[in-house]
Amino acid sequence: MITLLAVLKAKPGQTDALRKVLQGLLLPTRQEPGNLDYALFQLRDAPDTFYMRESWRDQQALDEHIDQPYFQAFIGEMDSLLAEPLRLDYLTPVAP
Repeated sequence: MITLLAVLKAKPGQTDALRKVLQGLLLPTRQEPGNLDYALFQLRDAPDTFYMRESWRDQQALDEHIDQPYFQAFIGEMDSLLAEPLRLDYLTPVAP
C-alpha cells in the first residue's frame, strides 16, 4: 500500500478555483479500482493550502491514476492555480 499527502497552496485569488478543481477529482478518483482513500482537507489557519490524503493499493494503481485524463487535465491547470510546486509527502505506517 502507498499512502501520501499532496500539499497544494493556491496562488493569491485562486483559492476558490483550486478548491473547485480538487473537489472535481474526488468522485472519479474514488471510483478507481486501486484507490483505497482519497480525501481533501483545507488548512484551517491558512485556507489557501489544501491537503489531499491518498492511499493506493500499489505503485501500479498510483501510476494508473496519474495517467487518467481528468488527472492529466488537472496537471495542465496546476501552473495557473498553485503558488508553489505541488509537494508529495509519502508516509510510512508506524505500528503500535
